[in-house]
Order: sequence, then structure tokens, then C-alpha cells
Amino acid sequence: MVVDIAAIITAISAIIATICAFFQYSKNKMTDFKVEQLKQEAADKKKRRADNSAIVHGELWETLHELKADRVYIVQPHPLGNESMVSVYYESKRKGIEAMKPRIQHLKMSEVAVFCRELSQTLFMYVSDIDEQVTDRYAKSIFSACGTSGVIVKRLSDNNHDWVGSVFVEYTDEIKVSEDEARRILHDTAMSIQYILPEFVD
Repeated sequence: MVVDIAAIITAISAIIATICAFFQYSKNKMTDFKVEQLKQEAADKKKRRADNSAIVHGELWETLHELKADRVYIVQPHPLGNESMVSVYYESKRKGIEAMKPRIQHLKMSEVAVFCRELSQTLFMYVSDIDEQVTDRYAKSIFSACGTSGVIVKRLSDNNHDWVGSVFVEYTDEIKVSEDEARRILHDTAMSIQYILPEFVD
């Protein structure tokens, strides 16, 4: 009888060990699957970001030439969900024109509060005279330091109509297109990039 009980306990222990091993194996396989899935998602996201970045750069380059501008760039608020700064990542410019990107990096919104408010609320701006039409002193000083005499700005929004950035089209001389033409071209530019614009990252 004692031998039978010992044999039964040994058999039950073996079954439990087999079941535990099976569940551990299944758990390991599931973990491996999830890790591979995350790696694939990261790779897909990286490729999508690269593809989207290429599209954004291409659109800015076309806009630069269509609007006969000197410099075109996107000012983006970040970090998303807790926006406190603005920066430039995407920019196209004519040869010999100073880049705006080094000037607008991690610029605190509080330092250009009035201008950031206008960017977030205004769909389209046609500023032919920086001195007369730009009220934010810090923003005005940045434009002046980079030789900007006129600027056209188009707001970009996401599917929830939240502000995700603004396209700036700048001229070091007078603006070379009419307001209506600029509005039409920048509407097309915005529709091409605003829903695929990658989040600003360092």
C-alpha cells in the first residue's frame, strides 16, 4: 500500500512537472513572440517615419519653388501631449540663405507666448511687413536676425484638429506671390503633410 501511494505521488509529481514545463514553454514562446512583434513594430515605425520624412522634405522643397521663397520650414510644438517648446526639424532653403533651424531649437513657448498663441489659433497668416504686423518682440528679433522681411504661415493640424505645427514661408525681400495664390498652394502643402508629419524628436 505504501509503495502504491509512493508510486502515485511520483506519477502525480511527474504529471505536474510536465504541465508546469508545458506552461513555462508556452509562456516563453509567447514572450518571444511579443518581443519579435515589438521589434517588427519598431522597424515598421522607423521605416514609416523615414518614408514620411522624405515626403515632408519633398513637399517643402516644392513649396519653396512654387512660392518663390527663400526659406520654408516647419515649427513644431513638443513634447506631444505636454507642449512647452517649439523646434524646427524640417527645412528647405535657397543656397546662401541662413538656416532657421539652429535658431529655433527647444525654444520655450513662454518666450514667444503671443506668437505661439497666434500660431495655434490662426489658420493662415500673410505678413508682408514684419515690423508692423508681428507684435511678439522675441519672434520679431528672430526674423530680423535672419533677414526675414515677409512671412506666410499655414497652421497644420491632426485628425482631432489639434495644432501639430506651422509651415513658415519666408522672404528676405518682398513677398513674391499674392495672398490668394499662397493660401491655395499652402492648403495643398498642408493636406499632403499634416496627417503624416512625424513627431519632433532630437
